Amino acid sequence: MADTAREHAPRAQQRVALFDNLKGLLIILVVCGHIVHPVHNSNPVLSACFDVIYLFHMPMFVLISGLFAKSTYRDGHLNINRIISFAMLGLLFQGALLLVNGTPVTPLSLLRFPSAPWYLIAMAWWSSATPLLAKLRPVLGMAITLALSLLSGCIELEGGFLALGRTLAFAPWFALGYYASRAQLEHLRTRKFCWAAVAFASLIIAARIVDPHAYEAFIPMVYGDNPYEGTLVAGIASRITAMLVAAVCSLAILKLTPSTSGKLTVLGRRTLQIYVLHRLIRAALTFRTGFYDQPILDEPVAGTIILLTLSASVVYVTSWGALERPFNSLLTIAWDKLLPRRNR
Repeated sequence: MADTAREHAPRAQQRVALFDNLKGLLIILVVCGHIVHPVHNSNPVLSACFDVIYLFHMPMFVLISGLFAKSTYRDGHLNINRIISFAMLGLLFQGALLLVNGTPVTPLSLLRFPSAPWYLIAMAWWSSATPLLAKLRPVLGMAITLALSLLSGCIELEGGFLALGRTLAFAPWFALGYYASRAQLEHLRTRKFCWAAVAFASLIIAARIVDPHAYEAFIPMVYGDNPYEGTLVAGIASRITAMLVAAVCSLAILKLTPSTSGKLTVLGRRTLQIYVLHRLIRAALTFRTGFYDQPILDEPVAGTIILLTLSASVVYVTSWGALERPFNSLLTIAWDKLLPRRNR
């Protein structure tokens, strides 16, 4: 969730409010999606919110991660330290989550990522692929990652082993961000057809509000780790549909997100700490308390107000400024200097 190493640019251009705002908005949706998850099948209002959030929030987050991954491989040098940092942080996050969940910590459980830590492991995989992406022309790189994504649905990877399922499923979004530039995305949001995307996204959301079954044909594909059901053609069609819907909604969000600095900008700089801590809080509420057993949470009005308020509170608490530097420093550890050097 933290930025990969920034593109080489003048100091004044190193942070662009638009992209921090996008990350800030998306991390709010991530927290909301996880907080409401335990009751999203029983509270109809939160069920609709959950489905709409999952249409686009992860593809767009992956795209932004790819956008800022360009310096992971530059001038023939791969930043192996960043890759190791993502993997180590993912493993530590996984171990902490298992402990909070009350699940035995074993080698197998540490290597299966069915929940939040998968993203950090996937970042290690995607970052490792940047040398290949850099050598491929964008059209070929996109074609290969799209083919891998579509074919990954043929394999049962739901257990989350090494986060391979989601890594492959969302790979085209990382590649798209990698091949795009910040200037291109900033220009894209000024195009008039983005308003058409806003209109279509509104219709997509309205369809889910009107009909709880509106997304049934493709909703399993938005999670990234579900294999195809039925025929291969139907499975590929459902994944492509999910991608197209995510693209439309992402364009709409890009258009509507403010480009000036504000509170979202601050949240966008602190996504890593929010991502890790909020999921541990959710796990504690689920497995260490009876919070989610309260019948009131299933009520459309009262339950929705309670859980959305809780989501906002969790974002506020986990975005504590004092945690920004320690968390971000975890991704700048010089692992190569910690390893013993061979005697010459």
